[in-house]
This record gives sequence, structure tokens and C-alpha cells, in this order.
Amino acid sequence: MGKAEVRAAASDGAKQRDAFISYSQRKNALLAKKLQRGLERLAVSRFRPMGMSVFRDVTSLPATHDLWQSIQRELARSRYLILLASPEAAASPWVAKEVDYWLRERDSEHLIIAVASGEIEWDDRAGDFDWQKTTSLPRNLAGRFTSVPLWVDLREFEEAYYSLRYPPFRAAVATIASPLRGRPKEELEHDDFRQLRFVKRLSWSGVALLVALLVLAVYGFFDANMQRREAQAQARVSASQALAARSGQLLSASPNQAAQYALYAEETRSTPDSRRALAQAVAAAPYARRRLQADADSVTDKESATRPAETDVVLSADGTTAAYRSAFDQVQGVRLYNVRSAQQSRVVRAEGTPRALSRDGRVLATEVYLNRVQLWDTRTGKLLRTMATGHAEELPHAVQGLYALVLSPDGRWVGASHYTAEGEAFVVVWSASDGREITRLPVSEARVGLGFSADGSRMTLVDKDRREVREFLTDSAHWETARSLPGMSGGTAEALRYSEVLLFDGARKALTRTSGRAEVWDLERRRRIAVRLLGPYEDMTVAEGKGTFLVGGKDGTVRLYDAALRPGMTLGRLVRPASTIAMSADGTQMAVASYGGELNLFTTGVRRGQHVTLGDKEFTFGDLTPDGRMAVRRTEGRTEFWDPGTGRRLGRIPYANLSVNLEDTAYTLSGNKRYVGMQSVEVGEVKGRFDIWDLRTGRRTNCGGATDGVSSGLIRPGVFFLPGDRYVVGYWNGAVEVLDTRTCTRGKVTEGSDNLALSGDRRTLVILNGEGVDTWRWDGDHAFEHVAHTTLPTEAQPMSIGVDHEGKQAAFSDRESHVYVVQLASGQRVRATGYLPHDTSDVAFSRDGKLLFQGFMTENARGVRVLDAGTGDQLDVWTTDPPAGSVQSNEGMQVVPGPANDILTLGPDHKIVRRTVGVEAWHDLLCGLVSQPLPARERDRYLRGLDVKGPCR
Repeated sequence: MGKAEVRAAASDGAKQRDAFISYSQRKNALLAKKLQRGLERLAVSRFRPMGMSVFRDVTSLPATHDLWQSIQRELARSRYLILLASPEAAASPWVAKEVDYWLRERDSEHLIIAVASGEIEWDDRAGDFDWQKTTSLPRNLAGRFTSVPLWVDLREFEEAYYSLRYPPFRAAVATIASPLRGRPKEELEHDDFRQLRFVKRLSWSGVALLVALLVLAVYGFFDANMQRREAQAQARVSASQALAARSGQLLSASPNQAAQYALYAEETRSTPDSRRALAQAVAAAPYARRRLQADADSVTDKESATRPAETDVVLSADGTTAAYRSAFDQVQGVRLYNVRSAQQSRVVRAEGTPRALSRDGRVLATEVYLNRVQLWDTRTGKLLRTMATGHAEELPHAVQGLYALVLSPDGRWVGASHYTAEGEAFVVVWSASDGREITRLPVSEARVGLGFSADGSRMTLVDKDRREVREFLTDSAHWETARSLPGMSGGTAEALRYSEVLLFDGARKALTRTSGRAEVWDLERRRRIAVRLLGPYEDMTVAEGKGTFLVGGKDGTVRLYDAALRPGMTLGRLVRPASTIAMSADGTQMAVASYGGELNLFTTGVRRGQHVTLGDKEFTFGDLTPDGRMAVRRTEGRTEFWDPGTGRRLGRIPYANLSVNLEDTAYTLSGNKRYVGMQSVEVGEVKGRFDIWDLRTGRRTNCGGATDGVSSGLIRPGVFFLPGDRYVVGYWNGAVEVLDTRTCTRGKVTEGSDNLALSGDRRTLVILNGEGVDTWRWDGDHAFEHVAHTTLPTEAQPMSIGVDHEGKQAAFSDRESHVYVVQLASGQRVRATGYLPHDTSDVAFSRDGKLLFQGFMTENARGVRVLDAGTGDQLDVWTTDPPAGSVQSNEGMQVVPGPANDILTLGPDHKIVRRTVGVEAWHDLLCGLVSQPLPARERDRYLRGLDVKGPCR
């Protein structure tokens, strides 16, 4: 074998090295490192040990004190010296020393020069280097070579190319390695290239394997993630269904709690069940406006041996301000609420109990321990005045406190009744401006009735035990002579807790109550006008101006009674019985507090259906236009047009053909609400007329005239203004046509049926014909473009059409009362399920397109079916008030889209009702009732392991 392949032992027993690299560490450290690496790995498999052992002092030398001895030892072990030549190496004493040692102990034949930088030049005549030009070699090489030595030029390589993968650098390394390895340069390069190609193939195979493993890992990750998501999605669906079912169980017992579970069901996962729960919760609490405080989890700690802890609330006569205090409240003071916004406005740091508010809600009267009355400014929260009865010091022996406490509407006068320590009863009147006592009058007992007239000029006192009424005139500060009230029932010891006298109608009427009986008296005529035996109840109040009564039952039910004590609507139900209730003077706003601290606001303006007052006019089925933008009222010789959104009259025209049914007449309102298009056809005729009227002038415009080929009877004609109000689309002359109102010319859209409808944005036209449903889209300029055709089941016999606001889906009500919902783009359709009434009429979508509403009529009821537009599931059935029986058999229920998130209904009571609908709209409404989160125990029961946020964030 060659000498390069032999590993002879040095004299010290150490293994021999192939080469020693001498270089300038300051200048050529990186090149030396790469050269060492190249020599050791050239033509060697990457999976085998290095082919040579090359010494480079910066990495190979041990940390010894005798550095030169270490270098000498390495030089002695090396077969070749590789001088990495450069001007810096030539100037280095260490390089010179290493070269001297080599030349002295070895020979120049085993010295290989690799030029890193500088100049090197051989002078043939002198047989030595040209030392005038050579700058890269140390001077001790002078005269050491008899012929041109081997040197390799590395000067052309930049640092980025110090790699065996760069062919020129590999060739240079192979030139140096050839004498070290005893093999030709070409053979070394070929072997190295072959090893490199093998490594590349192996690398690509490894990469391919890694990619395959990565793909499998990613697939496994996504598959597991998908399965996890599917499992979690199924868990959410199950939890949503369970919450919705729980909501249904609570509807009759606690509508507020039912709303809470319905909201969580929808938040967990929106399903037909959750939307059904929302619809039923809205229907179950139609008069509830907002729950301001929740009921306490437990009342045991607050109850005494004789009575539960009380919660007190008062409401200003104008219905704008409510004041609340409860034993369960953590806040020390009286909370004030803005009733209109249903938001807390201030906390008054008062010690006492709220007892009365001035009419405008600016002055609050509170009762403070030891028979004192304090007046507070609700705008600033400051104490205005403190008034005492004069018997405060002895009150520890007379714990009854104040009974009747009233504040005049203008806040100038305060009246109260109380007991003394000796058991005597008095009525006191103070001046609110300075707290001065104006009068004091003895009465039979403190449970008397007190009330001010609307102008505050008199205060009326009703003494039930004495059966008399008398008045105090505030201007003259004197009492008028008492007048008897013969036949008035007095109080009994058994009923002292419930004995109360409530004055209303400017203190001209009074209600007296006991535990089970109520009487209404006309104080001016001094006679009883109503009496009623009531069931068990806790509290009662009266609307001072309207004379309607609000009763809180022992079961938590809150119910209205009219002035004759006849029971009316049930407003809602509390978790615990009502502690105190309050009512605005007009009877539209109510605040009800329970013995558990719950505080609810109610309103007679129905949340799910509020009457739209249009000049106190009555309307009948068909008077609403299909788009809900107008209500039409015809009288002899004229037609009036009303806006259900604003309640205002748009205008009237001096024309009304009463011989034409509204089913044979169509109206459309321009976007700017200035023009009305009217199409009508005589009964049984095929000719009709279309005209455009100017509502400002009440005159017919020049664009109009007779139309042919118009049907009548079962299918209502349809005409619609398009965006921009220049064009009107309708069915004329046996085809669907577009009328240009500027030129009064028509352009044909398509042949076919006159049963057509337009989306709420007035851009999508849906036409129903014998072959199915055609969808056309307005191009915004002057023409319609056909975009889709959908077939309907052969058994379907559509009667009416409804299109959602954005024109994405349409619904058809057929003669068998079925409803079909069609996705206009895809043609997918579903048929509604559930209760199937005897006769149905219009259908209308909610603004978000998730819900569908269908008017229906049976022998005993009229109402609206609530359907899920996506699945066809029936969510709820809303019946009208009053129910059937008092209406004619042919009066149905019209349902059309309304403004914003509303629909409009027109039923047998001849009133237009605006109903807030839609999943998001219901969510907002119900969050007003129950904004607090689900109790922790219930949340853990239904939502354990699920990340569900509170729905009312």
C-alpha cells in the first residue's frame, strides 16, 4: 500500500497525522478550517470515518503551558506540511518557526503551498522565488527549492464558496489531497462526486420519507382534530337541545328563567330547538321589558319570624324614573333607574326606604327610621330636606312607622300618616321647601288613603274606619269639613296587613282593599262603583291617571285589572311573590319588586306585538301592501295612504272604487314616499287600469292608462317601484313588464303568470308560473336578468309568495296550507311541518331570513305560525287578541314585512300590530330580561367541558 495509506506510529506512540496546516490565524482561520474539513471528507462516505487526519492548531492543540513543544510534537507526527500562504502568514513568527522546524527536521518535498492571498512568483534563472515580487511566503523558504514547488492557488475563492459542493474548490482540495492520499486527483474528484450524488439521493429519499411521515402526521392531526370538533359539535347540539327543553319546561312557571335558558341554548349552538325556545320565550313574556335585578338564591338569612325581607320600589307618575332598595342588595342606598333606557342612572346614598317620587322623577321621598321623611334630588343625589313627625324620640315603643306617604306632583308638599307611642294616629302635611309642618290632623288609624290633585292644590284624605273623606287645601292651609262615605267597609284585625286605600284620578276616586276584597269608590259622588273578591295576593297599586290596577299575586303572577276591577292581561311572573309594585299615571309602565330582591319592568306596549296607531283608523284584511310600506284605507270618494313605520299619513287621492276588492287591487309606494302606483281591475273583468298618483298634490300623473290581460279573484295583482323610482314592474297585457315612468313606455321581462313578488331591497323579482319559479335580478339600470329557475312539487298549488329582504329565498303558501321554502340560487327546498291550520294567507320572512311567519285562520282562532326557514320546523303559534268568536268567519290574518326587524300583522281586531322578530332581535329583547349569567350549578350541569360564553355580553 502507498505511504499515504499507512498509519505508522510516532516515537511517542501517538498515531501519525497526514498533514499539518500552518497559517495566519488572524487572516485565514476560516479558509484553514474549510480546507481541513475538505481534506478529511473528500471522497469519503458520509457514513464512514474521516479519510485523513489533518492538524489545525486552533482546534487541535491542548491547553498546555509549553505551546511550542505541543506544536513540535504535532509537526513530528505529520507527513506533510501545508503552508497556507499569505502576507500575514509571511509576517507571522509562528509560521516562520513552523517552517524552520519542518525544513530542519524533514524536507521541502513534503511541503505543499496553498496561496490564500498575496503574490507568489518563481524565478527560473535564479532557481528560487522572485523575492522582489513574492509577498505571501516567509523568507526562510529562500533557497530551499531546487525546482518549482507544488502550489495551489486559492485566491479566487470567496468565503461563500469554501465548500466541496463548489466544483473549483473541490478541484483545488483534490490537488492538495492527491499526494497525501497517494491517488490521482481525477480519481478523488470522481469518488467525491459519486459520494455526493449518493448522499443527495439518500437525502431526497429521506426528505420524501419525512414528507410522507409529515403528511401522515398532518392527516392524523387533522383527522383527530376533525373528530374532536365533530364530537364537540355534537356535544354542543345535545347541550343546546337540553337547554331548549329546560326553557320549555319553565315557560309557565318562570318566563324570565325560560328566556335565560333559551339564550344559552342559542349561544351554545343555533338549532331549530334553540330558535323555538327563543320564540316561545318572547311569546311567554310579551309585556316584560327588563329584569333590572335578579332574585336572590336564598332568602332564609333575611327572613324574620313574622315576615319575609322586603324590597321596595316606587315609580314616577310620568314613568321615567324608578327608585329601588332591597335587603338583598349589596349597594348601600337607593338605586335610581332611567325607565326608558332601562339603565341605572345613580345610587342615592340614603339610609331610608323609597316611598314616593314627584311626577317628573326629580324629587325622591324616603322614610328614615324614627318617623322621618327625607327629600333627595335625583339628579345630583344630594339631600334636600329632612322632616320629622315630632314623635321620633319615643318610636322604639311604637314600631309601626309611617304608613301612607305622598308627594305632590310638583314636589312642593309632603303628606304622611303615622302612630305615636301612645297608639294615636295622625296625618301630617309639610312644606317641602323648608320642611315646615303645615298641619296635623288626628285620624282613626294610620292606614288611611292620601292623595294629591293633579295641580297639587288639595290633598284628599279617606278614613276608612270613620267612613269619611275630607280635603286639605294647600294654598289656604286648612281642612274642609269631612263628608261621609256610607257603606264603605272598615278594616278588621285579621286584614290589617292588607288594609289599604289607594287614591287615583286626581284623588277623586279611591280603591279600598283587604286580603280578598277590593272596592272602587267615587269620592265626589260618595258611592261605590265597583267591588270584586280577589284571590290571594301580596300587593296592589293603581295607575293614578288611568284608573287601571296592578295586582301581584302570592304565586308571583303580575296581572292588570281595569277600572271596574275586571281581570285583564297577565304581564308576567316573578320567582317569589311581589313585595311592592308601582305604576305610571298612564298605566303603561310598571315596576315590580319581589320578596327575593327581583326587580322587573313591564310595559303594556307589547314586546312581541305593539299596536300601530294610524290616526285611530281601522283597517281590514288586505289593507297592508305586500311589502309592508303602506296601509291603504278607502272611503267613499277617496283613498288614504298611511306609513306603518312612522304612524303618519302619507297623503290621499280623490279616488276610491269601492266595488273593487282589495284582493283585485295593487298599490306600490316609491322609495321617496311621494308617489303611489295603483292597479285595479273590476270583478270578473279582464281589463284594468294602472295609474301613478302624486301624494303631495293628490293628482294623477300623466303616466297611466288601461291594461289588458289582468286576472282577478284568487291571486292578487302585484306592482312594485324599483330602486331609483324611475321604473315600475308589474303584470300587464299578459306579461311581466317594466314601465319607464319618464317616457311612459313598457318593456317586456317575460311571458307568464301575474303572481310575482319583489325582495325587500327591491332588486330580486320572483315570478311563479305553471312550470315553477323564475328568479330575475334588476341590473340597477333598466332591465332584469334571468338568474335561476326552480321547479316545485307537482302537488303544490301556491297561493301567495314571500321573498326575503336580500332575495336569497322565497316562500310559497299553497291551497292545502302547506308552506314551501325555496333557496333561489341552489333550488333546494323544504316543506314546513307542524300544526296545519284550516286556512292560511300571507307569508313573510324576518329581516335576517332565518324565520318565516304565516298568517292562519281556523274556526276558533286567528294568528301567526312561526317557522324555521332553514328546516321548515314549526317553532311556535301566536294567536291574536281578542280570539275568534267575536269576528266574522271570513276575516283572516295578513302578515307582511315591517320596518327594521319587524313584521306587520292585520287581524280580525282591525288593528295593525308591529311585532319584533328575528333571532338577533329576540336575543336583544330577552337579554334585556335576563342579562345575568346562568347559575354556576346549572352551567356545570348543561355545559361542562364546553367553552360557552354568556349570551348577553
